[in-house]
Amino acid sequence: MKDTLESFKSLIWGVTSVLVSALGLLVVAQAVFGESASINVIGNLQGIINGFVGEGASLAGIITLLLVVALLQKKKD
Repeated sequence: MKDTLESFKSLIWGVTSVLVSALGLLVVAQAVFGESASINVIGNLQGIINGFVGEGASLAGIITLLLVVALLQKKKD
């Protein structure tokens, strides 16, 4: 059972790493191509961050932001 959970955690961490890397690539692509990029990644990220710490933000939003940052930190082996 422990091996199964470790395998599952490893799988989830791998998928998360790929998605975060893809997000970084999309941000760079939008910075290079500007308005001609088909999606507005930077604008979407700004909207998410404003939801955490912008106008009308609450303590719950800040705590959620801290949890997201903690989850996205590099895994220490």
